[in-house]
Amino acid sequence: LAGAHPATPFGGECLLTMPYGAQPGGEVSVGSLDLLAPQVQARMIGQAAAVTAGGRAPEDVDDLVSRIGHGQFDLVIMNPPFTRPAGPEGEKKGTGNPAFAAFNTPRAVQQRMQAQLQHLRDSDSTASGNAGLASDFSDLAHAKVRAGGRVALVLPLSAISGGAWETTRRQWREHYRDTIVVTIAGTGADECSFSADTGMAECLLATLHNDRLQATGYRLQATPRAVFAVLNRQPAFSLRSDLIADAIQHAIAQGNVRKLEEGPAGGTPILLGDEYCGYLLDCPLPEGGPWPVAGIADAELAQAAYLLERGELALLGSPLEPPLPIAVTAIGNFGSRGLYSSDINWNYGDGSPRGPFDLIKPPHSTIPTYPMLWAHNAKAERQLVVEPDSEGQIKSVPAGQEEINEKAARIWATANRTHYNRDLRFNSQSLIVAMTERPCIGGMAWPSLGLERPEWEYAFALWCNSTLGLLLHWWTTNKTQNGRGRTTVTAIPRIPALDVRALTPAQHEAAREAFEALRGERFLPFDQIDEDPARAELDRRLLLGVLGLPPALCEEGGPLALLRRKLAAEPQIHGGKRTRVVFEGGGERTERRPPR
Repeated sequence: LAGAHPATPFGGECLLTMPYGAQPGGEVSVGSLDLLAPQVQARMIGQAAAVTAGGRAPEDVDDLVSRIGHGQFDLVIMNPPFTRPAGPEGEKKGTGNPAFAAFNTPRAVQQRMQAQLQHLRDSDSTASGNAGLASDFSDLAHAKVRAGGRVALVLPLSAISGGAWETTRRQWREHYRDTIVVTIAGTGADECSFSADTGMAECLLATLHNDRLQATGYRLQATPRAVFAVLNRQPAFSLRSDLIADAIQHAIAQGNVRKLEEGPAGGTPILLGDEYCGYLLDCPLPEGGPWPVAGIADAELAQAAYLLERGELALLGSPLEPPLPIAVTAIGNFGSRGLYSSDINWNYGDGSPRGPFDLIKPPHSTIPTYPMLWAHNAKAERQLVVEPDSEGQIKSVPAGQEEINEKAARIWATANRTHYNRDLRFNSQSLIVAMTERPCIGGMAWPSLGLERPEWEYAFALWCNSTLGLLLHWWTTNKTQNGRGRTTVTAIPRIPALDVRALTPAQHEAAREAFEALRGERFLPFDQIDEDPARAELDRRLLLGVLGLPPALCEEGGPLALLRRKLAAEPQIHGGKRTRVVFEGGGERTERRPPR
């Protein structure tokens, strides 16, 4: 704000540099995050004033102690740091804890600063070390804003879709209203960033604080909602940003923002004259999981996915046709997830085993006793049935071997033929669910899924690898990195899919026959779904032959073909990839593709 008009002084201006790192008397400070303390200490403000106080003497800022308490600010604007603690790899590179490594802070002091921050996090804190310091600054904004005040944050895109931010999103959902989320539908981190120097995909969040407003007669929303603004590119200069912001505010003030539930009819265009700059969608905020509209270029895809998650297949391009009913439910309602990879093969820092197996990749044996499907190899995963890439060997320990053997037996009991892709690269991989000929232990990239009945596996695998399965996986997973749809082992049961319990025995038999007919086919990566004859045939066999839907759905140029074209054109799917896979004989090659 000061930088916009540097020659204009503010009345009451007071700029402070907060203490950071080691302090006199053996204490440590964590900069502005010290303000998380319920009572701000005069000593802290005195130290800040002694360093820099906007040209004021320390005695002129003493009253700040009473003016910067919790719940006192009309407006809190932040562009916080995104750093987070490094894992073992970061430590090996000598970076220590990058969250507190500024100004050559010694590692011993960094550790004390981390302990200080942990002490400042109270029982209501939503911050997570995996989310980074930005989540702590979000907590700070929440603490300082008054009831009815506003908060505006520049955050990493993971704040909207990452699992580590779940509790923070719940705080926004429960305590704020009139929320606006702004993202960019680009093909890389730089294109999806609002900042000049982060190199990360970002989002802007502006919202009205909601706490205690009911006491003043302010009406709260029964279902919290937010307006999502998705821009097609970065604003090139400040004036353009101002004009786009005015257009967004004007559309909201006029009550002229289309709703996610009203589709698929597209969003409300953001226009500067005749130039299209993006769209707006008014969306209900989910009770858990990502806020999925962020960064989606095609609003109709978002609306179609939202309806399908609720059991309605919208027929794109056929506005007079009602949606087709399809039984959809969360995977966890008919299946159980596999294990964390760490519980299978990891060792603790002292060398003692957490997991009972050693991982052998590739397998030593042609017929391994404990086969595993562990990592990704895109070229080896083009068909519905894949081969295990590893095997497990029970660890030999000097003491506690019986316990290791018992753990190995429990893990082997979870082996299954069905495995879910938790780290899907849309622009290189071809399967969301892979099947193995015999039960395998699912590993890091391919955790196993145990369905209640084995005969359900075929319909489930067909669905997950179909166009509709891709639509729902893409919709509900973490799309922070373009070209990738990530999930966690614990989140897999929440992903919506075909409710295989609703199919008749005859339909399950038809699914098995379709699966066997397709198991020899090679599927192109999902970013080429619009040109993949095998995927189109899978859609036809599943939707017509198993589910009995109308043939017009799968006609050339019909609703499914249009949906495949839209998915292939989505930046979050292709990620700006400039090559395409071509199958030749029994192998494959890549070639450059025309610009999208």
